[in-house]
Amino acid sequence: MLSIIAVVINNLEVTQRFISSIKQYTIEKYELILIDNGSTIKKAINYFKRVANIYFRFDKTIDLAKAWNKGISLSKGNYIAVVNNDIVVPPNWFEPLKEVLDTHNKAGMVSPITYWLIRDGYFLYKGLKNFDKTFSKPFKLKKFKDLVWGEFCLFKKQALKDVGGYCELYRKFSGEDLEMCFQLYSKGYEIYVDPRVFVYHQGKASQIPEIIVKEERDKIDQENFELFKSRWPKYTKGWK
Repeated sequence: MLSIIAVVINNLEVTQRFISSIKQYTIEKYELILIDNGSTIKKAINYFKRVANIYFRFDKTIDLAKAWNKGISLSKGNYIAVVNNDIVVPPNWFEPLKEVLDTHNKAGMVSPITYWLIRDGYFLYKGLKNFDKTFSKPFKLKKFKDLVWGEFCLFKKQALKDVGGYCELYRKFSGEDLEMCFQLYSKGYEIYVDPRVFVYHQGKASQIPEIIVKEERDKIDQENFELFKSRWPKYTKGWK
């Protein structure tokens, strides 16, 4: 079974769009787990409760890694999708990603292609200059060199168990997704990107004022990136 985990807080219209796409385009058996990270708008809370297979609410906003870990602890699936709530999935999104995990024994995580991943992702696929124009070939990332953002990640549940979930040292959000990649590498797992699946990700739509203001966001991003580099100095020397 597939478990889909998203952290939500107010921002009802964005989450409704996400859930609509999940319902319409996920044909396999799945459970939707919504972790409410301190919503205050009653209409949003009632909607989250109604549509989720599993709903858990924190009374106040906590760090994203902790919220994701709560969702993982509640999940029952052998495959776990940890996703942002400002994404929209395409038809038949799960089967190709599942195929990557099933085909490669060491695969622990696979990500679809998103605009943000292509623009800002820490990976090079022939420098993205000779990208496979047929979009038909999943590719493996370079161990301890390539990273993907945490906007949409499909895991084998065993891989998440082996790394102990997301590292909870990172404040607010950011950094825990990079840490996850290196934790998987350190346990012998491989990470893949599958360009056969394109997921729309609005980007930063989840980072509403209830969570963080822009000035603080930039500061937290930098602090968390410095923490990540300090934890993996052997592999991140010279990273900026």
